Amino acid sequence: MTEDPRHRSAARWSPLFGLVAPSIGWVPPIRYLLRRRRILRLLGNRPPMRMVEVGCGGGALLTDFSRAGHEVTGVESSPRALALARAVAQASGVSQRLLAQPDECWEERFDIACAFDVLEHIEDDGAAIDQWLSWVRPGGLLCLSVPAHRRSWSAGDEWAGHYRRYDRQDLLGLLAARGLRIEHFECYGFPLANLTEWVGVRTYRRLLAERSADVSRKDATAGSGVDHRDTGLFRRLDTFPGRLGLRAAMLLQAAFARTDLGSGYLVLASKP
Repeated sequence: MTEDPRHRSAARWSPLFGLVAPSIGWVPPIRYLLRRRRILRLLGNRPPMRMVEVGCGGGALLTDFSRAGHEVTGVESSPRALALARAVAQASGVSQRLLAQPDECWEERFDIACAFDVLEHIEDDGAAIDQWLSWVRPGGLLCLSVPAHRRSWSAGDEWAGHYRRYDRQDLLGLLAARGLRIEHFECYGFPLANLTEWVGVRTYRRLLAERSADVSRKDATAGSGVDHRDTGLFRRLDTFPGRLGLRAAMLLQAAFARTDLGSGYLVLASKP
């Protein structure tokens, strides 16, 4: 791909926000930033690994992983999301491989497979985990995040094309059935992610009412998380009070990670 210098000049990276590139349609949402902080604390300091991220969306986390020295591959089936991920990769200037579908020769190819807020979009979640594990070497890792608590199902889940949210035992049961050993399990996001979900319900109800009735769950999934243009919220977040508030929220979610109060689960498990 020929590099567009406008992308590089319009992008910036910081430890708090990661990659920010408004000109190509990527500014990080609050929930993503909270999840990103916990993922990087969990994986960022490990020795370089061969890593695949399934459903990488806009691909911003791949930039973080690549900067940390990992050999990264992203898989994204949504053409819109893949186009954004390719623009983000170009803007970041770091090495990463992006594919629309997995390679047939990936048997035990990777040290770790990651899927962040992907599993809830897949009807047969057990089969998906089996496929991802087949790409991981023995002793390798699987890292997942999913939306937490069945009771918290809302218009936002329907809008995004989710099949389900997960209770703690749902996720632990899926992993235990495959003989995986849990290395880390937490409930992230409390209280700010919970608040953003609650505030967004009214908006998603309106969007669902306006959306065509023939939009399938697959179509909803393909469009989920693609539109990350700056609506003004990020500009307020990227101020001294906004950054201070975000750091405080990150400290709070870390303090409550061992509780079940957050809005998402993050788990790291090892393959036998």
